[in-house]
Amino acid sequence: MIVITAASGKLGTTLAHSLKAKGLARQVRLAVRSPEKLADRAAEGFDVVAADYDNPASLKAALAGAQTLALISGVGPNEARIAQHHNAIEAAKAAGVARIIYTSATNPVGTSLFDWAKAHEATEAELKASGLTYTILRDNAYFSNNDALFASARESGVLAFTGIEAKVAYVAHQDVADSIVGALLGTGHDNKTYEIAGGQAWSAVELAAILTELTGKEIKALDVPVSAFEDHFRGMGMPEWLATGIGGFYAALGAGEYAATSGDVAHLAGRPSTSARDYLASIL
Repeated sequence: MIVITAASGKLGTTLAHSLKAKGLARQVRLAVRSPEKLADRAAEGFDVVAADYDNPASLKAALAGAQTLALISGVGPNEARIAQHHNAIEAAKAAGVARIIYTSATNPVGTSLFDWAKAHEATEAELKASGLTYTILRDNAYFSNNDALFASARESGVLAFTGIEAKVAYVAHQDVADSIVGALLGTGHDNKTYEIAGGQAWSAVELAAILTELTGKEIKALDVPVSAFEDHFRGMGMPEWLATGIGGFYAALGAGEYAATSGDVAHLAGRPSTSARDYLASIL
């Protein structure tokens, strides 16, 4: 049995769809805080159970009889997220789970401009010291993080970004999900760390050029400070930890921290990573 935590999020949903496509729904348990929200998944054959990262007993119950845990990173400030992942790792050990596949992030070091990288750094260290077999997938930035920016650019002709010349090796959620499937079902992935990044990297200037070609409307990249992003998020009503956390993420992108490309998506998923042109065409 494979257990997927945070299974109602975008990555969890995409991963469940990929596993269903392989006829594996009945071998997968989806652990979520509100199981009623996944009634359609239960009808497809998935085992849907209640589990909360902040409730260790619920995690242990959800992991009973499982061989593998796909631990999708939680949400929250570093302290909360580190505690949540610790609870999941401890519950996996108590339940006799043999292997954890963890979705980390590119450049998970405390010196990153992306403050939440500290949570991934701590969780990776705990996994490696846990005695469990692990596979770590360090996910690069998702194309879809910028969907609102792309939509705005289509209307205004301006793609606002921090560090418009900096390259980012973006990936799609499907790239990550298919890489997880490869790690789940393949062999030779024990105690390995993979960089789930695109095989090519793009700057905001290049993305604007692709948008121009696809829409037939001139779109220019505009360099804006991180503070402008943070103020925008605050204006949307986001709490401070979330506004500054996302702001730090864009600062890290603009500083080139996510520029390194990788062939690990092709290695795990058995196909090339999604190109910027293909992604942008799909959302337009």
